[in-house]
Amino acid sequence: LDFYPSFEVDDDPSSGFAVGVAPPRFSQPYWALHNRLGMLVETHSWKDYRTRVRATHDVLVGILAEARTKAGGWRKAGLEVDADVALGPGEVALTFDNTDEKRTIDFLGYHYTRAPSAVSGTLRTTYDESRPEVWKVPLLPAVKPALVVRAPKAGYLVPAGYAALVRPRLVAHGVAFSLVAAAVARDVEVFRASKVTFGARPYEGRMTAKAEGAWVRERRDVEQGSLFVSVNQPLGRLVMHLFEPQAPDSFVSWGDLNTAFEQKEYMEGYVAEEVAERALRDPKVAGEFAAALKDPELQKDPARRLDFFYRRH
Repeated sequence: LDFYPSFEVDDDPSSGFAVGVAPPRFSQPYWALHNRLGMLVETHSWKDYRTRVRATHDVLVGILAEARTKAGGWRKAGLEVDADVALGPGEVALTFDNTDEKRTIDFLGYHYTRAPSAVSGTLRTTYDESRPEVWKVPLLPAVKPALVVRAPKAGYLVPAGYAALVRPRLVAHGVAFSLVAAAVARDVEVFRASKVTFGARPYEGRMTAKAEGAWVRERRDVEQGSLFVSVNQPLGRLVMHLFEPQAPDSFVSWGDLNTAFEQKEYMEGYVAEEVAERALRDPKVAGEFAAALKDPELQKDPARRLDFFYRRH
């Protein structure tokens, strides 16, 4: 198959399948970002141990047999892509979605029935493996860019305070970087988050984060000890997946930089009440507060009501 056979609607064979581009946390797209071949060998847990070991063995033997005659060509192709390292300031797609194109395919399955389940409360699919049949199911065969970002002209700067966190990860990925030897003031772009949503529960030991926002131009002091990571290197696209905050496998998305979104200072409630009383003497602030209170969620949230004035203090 040239697609991963996961139903578009969980447990519903009639929903069909879709060709997809997996994020780089998975092995085959990760190595593609290294300009190398990647392969997923699916040895499913429903198979017994002997079958899974045999399948893995046979795949490795097959790959090595191919490599006897084709490894030189594979290496040459990879090195040629490595040499073409200039991303430039153009647009780069980091995630993909399906187009509206759809066609019906023949898929080798088994006869099945769907009936309400007393356990889950939803429809349950039951297969009869004694009755093989060909399914006529939809396939979404084409993809289109979903998250498209503009590559930086040169690369990404990591503030000195985060260098100790980011540096070992860059080393682990084989990404080239340099150290800023002396402080300098520069015109740069800074990602300003307008909204950050954290995962409902830990994922792979991390509290993930989803950031909304935009890059804005600012004058910043680049401290000594900051890191500079160029996009004009063989792993330039991998660099973008790591540093673009909205990419699904970025440092931001995986929760590495959650401290940037923590509120460090605060105002005690009794102090905020006094500040609010003084602030409300200003008709402009009073009008803004009245308009904000039209939000039912704000109306019933004492902390958010006080925060309205803390943010204006």
